[in-house]
This record gives sequence, structure tokens and C-alpha cells, in this order.
Amino acid sequence: MTHQSAINRLTRTWLLVFGLSLLVACGSEQEQAADNRPGRPGGFGPGGAQVIPAVEVVEARRGALPLEERLTGRVSARSQTEIYPEVAGPITEIYIDNGDFVNEGDPLVQLRDDEYVERYQQAQAGLEIARAQTRQAEASLQVLESQMRRVQELTTRQLETASALESIQVEVEVARANVDLREAQESQAQSILEERRLQLLNTTVRAPISGTVGQRNAERGQIVNTGSRLFLIGDMDEVRIEVLITERQLNFIREGMTVNLYSENWPDVVLESEISRISPFLDTNTLRTQAYIDMANPDGLMRPGMFLNVDVLYGESAEAVLIPNSALYRNPRTGEEGVYVMSPPGEEFRPVVEVDGAPAVSPPAAVRFVPVTVIASGRMASGVRGVQEGEWVVTVGQNMLTGNVPEARARVMDWNHMMTLQRMQSRDIFDIIDAARDDRNNAAES
Repeated sequence: MTHQSAINRLTRTWLLVFGLSLLVACGSEQEQAADNRPGRPGGFGPGGAQVIPAVEVVEARRGALPLEERLTGRVSARSQTEIYPEVAGPITEIYIDNGDFVNEGDPLVQLRDDEYVERYQQAQAGLEIARAQTRQAEASLQVLESQMRRVQELTTRQLETASALESIQVEVEVARANVDLREAQESQAQSILEERRLQLLNTTVRAPISGTVGQRNAERGQIVNTGSRLFLIGDMDEVRIEVLITERQLNFIREGMTVNLYSENWPDVVLESEISRISPFLDTNTLRTQAYIDMANPDGLMRPGMFLNVDVLYGESAEAVLIPNSALYRNPRTGEEGVYVMSPPGEEFRPVVEVDGAPAVSPPAAVRFVPVTVIASGRMASGVRGVQEGEWVVTVGQNMLTGNVPEARARVMDWNHMMTLQRMQSRDIFDIIDAARDDRNNAAES
């Protein structure tokens, strides 16, 4: 999303909310209600009375914008593994369920083991046979070696021929080879027995790590094999956020840089961490690589598989006059970008978050459109040329000022409050409006 399209989207949201917020804030003021009777903004209402539009303003300030890059990250448990059985068979017992915590080595699933018990017993019998055959071959070798020694002695005394000695020596070599063969067969039988033993043990699927169980895909009677994923186990106390970064971003994003993590699921929470490491290898197809953020998971806010907004803070811009992004307005007819600037509303008109009896909306004041040049863009504010520090810029209601409207009434907003509102989702703003309306109704009833 481009900078301008983001501003336009934010402006549309504020325009939708603005009318409701003014009704809540100013519903009890009869004079203001009269000024906002049906009529075209900046035009004339019933009886020819000119309607003065009401807008929200904030004071421009000087400062440096944090340079940040907004990315999207995917959460996984720091230690996370998928559970597959190492042997095939039907499931007979399931010992755990989603959300259970298990320790390394705890049983998860039991497969039917009848055939594996039988195979193990067969392997035991095969090993015993191989051992017996080895002993038999060794005994035969001992007999032949004894005979060879006697023939050698007789040959020395010239009581036996050399050919007889050669014949018995060949028989001994054959017997020794047979012993080697039987020993190899015994070793093979031992390996088969160990393999069958492990297969039998693997009919009980155990947790390879300690963690919380999720994504269960196992039921009693289900036939599974080595390609059947049964569970996902992960340590939820530590998480890893994977972020994809481009070749361009590698020029300024570094390990150790601070990141802020946001989610629409917890709009009032901002988590701070830092980039733990960056892979140096770019994918040949996407020309992107992975950056990883390893961090604790406070209160279990982050869940494996969820996506987060990740703002990477990589420095600050030069100092400039700062205005909220919602103040930037592009004239739909001329295409010119600028801001609407109002005369200072006066010290008695404090920001709405501080109002305690002071007027919420100022009397009519002069307003003018000022073209600006954006020299630095941030997620919530922009640095511009064309506006002076301390001037009041319109953040909501610019569409009611088009057509050379000379004046408007100002509802003063605090800078920090404005930044908070810009971070909110539309539904959060409607919740605030509903709560304010309920408070006003309750106060009126009492």
C-alpha cells in the first residue's frame, strides 16, 4: 500500500467517524446543534443562515520522525515440532488432547502392537538359531583343526602323505569360513532383533520435547502411517517470529535493531523486541530472505500460526515540522496535496482529552489551504515543508472545507491522543463513541 493510499483510507475512516463523534461531544450544546442543522457545509441552511463546518485540529510540532519499515511476521513456537508415528497401525489409545502440556517422553498415542510383538518374538527365535549355528560351526572347526594337527605330526614322521595334509588343511579353511559366515548371520539376526524391538517400542508414540499440544489429528481406530501427522507440540513460553525482507531492505535492516509488534487482536498492546538474526541467502525466485525475532511470550499473547505487524526501527529522519498523516489532504479536483491551516483557537480551548468545563468547539475562525511538500513519511506522522511549527492543522473534516470555505469551528485534539486514535481500528473508534454516548445519556438521566 502506498503512502497516499494509506492517507486516503485513513481520511475516509475519520470522515465516517467524525460526524458521530461531534454528536457525542456536542449533543448538549444548543447553539452548536443549531449551527449544524441540515445544510451544505460551508453553504446556507434553512432561512439563509450560513452553516459553519466543525473540524478537528492539532498543533504542528517540530521533531524527528522515527524511520521504520512495516513488515508482516508469522509466529511459531521457539521449540515446535510435528508428531508423526514411526510405524504404521491402527490407534488403540490416545492419552492427550489439544491444550495439554506434556513432558519429553510422555506417551501420546498407542498403536496396536500385536503384529510387532509377533515379529519381535520371531526375531528372537532367529537370533537363537543363528547362535546355535555359530556354535555348531565352531565345534566342526575345532574337530578339523585337531585332525589337522595329528596329520601334520604323522607327516613329520613320514607316516602320512603330503596330499593328505593338504586335504585336511583345505577342510579347515572351509570350516573357518563357515564360522565367519555363521557369526555374520548371528550379527544380522541381532540387528533384526534390535530393529523389531524399536518397532515394538515405537507403537507407543512419545513426546520428543516438552510443550503444549495442538492441532490434534488422531482418533481411536484411525489407521496411521509414517506420513500421518498426529499433533503439533511447541513450547509456548518462547516464540519465534519469521519476517521476510527484500534485497532493498537488507541495505538498512540489521541484526539487533529494535522492532515493535502489533496485532488487531490486542490493539492496546505494543511488544518490543529486536531482530535476533538474518539469513544471508536470498531466495532465487522471490529475492527475499528471512529475519528472525526470538522473544518471550508474555501472557501467551502470541499463538503459533498468527500474523503480526512488525515495525522495524532503523533510525531517525532529520528534524522537520511534523503533522499527523490524517492532516494531509489531496484536492480531488486539482490533485494538489496540502493541509488546511486554522487560526489558533485560543488557550481556553484545550484538547478534548483535557476538557473539564471548557468549550469543546471554538467560535468560527479563519481557515486556508496551504500546499506542502512531504520530506519524510512515518507510519503516524509526516515531516513537511510549507507549514510552520505551532500552526493548527485540520485532521478531520477537510472535505467540508473545499470550495474556498473561509472559516470553520475547531475541536482541539491532543497530539498524543491523535496518534493513539490513528493506531486504532475503525471498530475501536466506534466502541469509544458508543461508550461516550452511553455516559452522556446516563448523566442526562441522573
